[in-house]
Amino acid sequence: MRKTIKGLVALLLLITIVLMVLVFDISSSVEVSSSAQVNNADTVQPLIDELKQSLRSRYESQQINVSAAQANSLAGFINRARSQVDAHVTFNNDKVNIALSYEIQTGLFPLYLNIEALVREGNALQIETVRVGDLKLPGGFALGLAESFTNAYTSSQVATKAIASVESVVVENSAMQVTLAPLDALLKEFKNIETGSSRADSRILKIRIAHYLRLLDGMYVANDSDNAGLTSLSIYLHAVMQEAAALSQQSSAPLENEAAILALAIYAGSGRFTTIIGDLSFAIDNIPSASPKPVLANRQDLSLHFIYSAAIKLLSEKGVSIAVGEFKELMDRGKGGSGYSFIDLAADLSGAHFADLAVNTQRAKHLQQVMGSAANESLFMVSINDLDEGLNKTQFTEKYGGVDTPLYQKVVDDINVRISNLPISQ
Repeated sequence: MRKTIKGLVALLLLITIVLMVLVFDISSSVEVSSSAQVNNADTVQPLIDELKQSLRSRYESQQINVSAAQANSLAGFINRARSQVDAHVTFNNDKVNIALSYEIQTGLFPLYLNIEALVREGNALQIETVRVGDLKLPGGFALGLAESFTNAYTSSQVATKAIASVESVVVENSAMQVTLAPLDALLKEFKNIETGSSRADSRILKIRIAHYLRLLDGMYVANDSDNAGLTSLSIYLHAVMQEAAALSQQSSAPLENEAAILALAIYAGSGRFTTIIGDLSFAIDNIPSASPKPVLANRQDLSLHFIYSAAIKLLSEKGVSIAVGEFKELMDRGKGGSGYSFIDLAADLSGAHFADLAVNTQRAKHLQQVMGSAANESLFMVSINDLDEGLNKTQFTEKYGGVDTPLYQKVVDDINVRISNLPISQ
């Protein structure tokens, strides 16, 4: 019996070693420049418009057109959000090759998980092959494996419905057209996703969010002559953080701060955040909304940048929040956009930093104390003096080159220094 057990253990160990040798590489299979990829971010707006239309027309079939420039610009965005991930998309005749490399730090040397998937055109989503390192898998088997894992991880059928929503894929001239079935069933399934925290934890957070929404909705705010009669975001932040400090006496400061920020994102930003946060109807009847929206540095757009970045950080990670802000500015360089703005980026970085402190167990109560001391923008928002904005693609390239150049990084570093000198950072 013991020999049998030892034999099985040895066999499993051998299989594990063989799989690791086959799956992991010591070098990346994707050699790309994320700076060059995101330089085409201004081409992505038409794709976003089509995706928005598909969400608005969720009961109808839709066609989504994706060019090589758009796909690789989004791949660059992934790298800016997750530096350990490189990706590249190639369109070739009737197939799309998606290559991805994920760097894993082992402590001694990096290993790379190199994945390559070949998608062919046709009815439904058809994956010809998937290669993981030196291990080649049939596309159908790999897709089924990914589907099962995703469904299990999210405790939902979201992967199954997502795959079923693809009616056809057509590849032609460095672009592809994806025909989607009505998305209503898939969007409804998103509400069933449960990851990370337990259902009980999620329910508690939603109850706290509803509490702060009622607080914001019941606030009396006098007209602010300094902001052309508009309300500064600092007024609302001061109020919710004071409440968070009071409730933290019997609760968790990071939990209260998170709920306060997400409530403010819904109230002063967009009610669409509830789509990500989840159904709040059990805790509040109607979702209130500020009208007009508050301002930051006398500008409504900066208030939205700040609070959106803070919320995205809480709902994802800080790196994702910053990358979203940067990518949005690169998109704005295109025709019809407002131009690249380091001022907007400063608000994005300030918002992500605020959220980072809010849920840090070592800093959460200090943030409450500072924000509860006064309604003052200088406590949490950096000075925007001497920061460029309104740069079109040509102007941005001529002055800064790209997002990986020393000149660009110098401006970002300067913004981060300003953030480190904020009262909430002390």
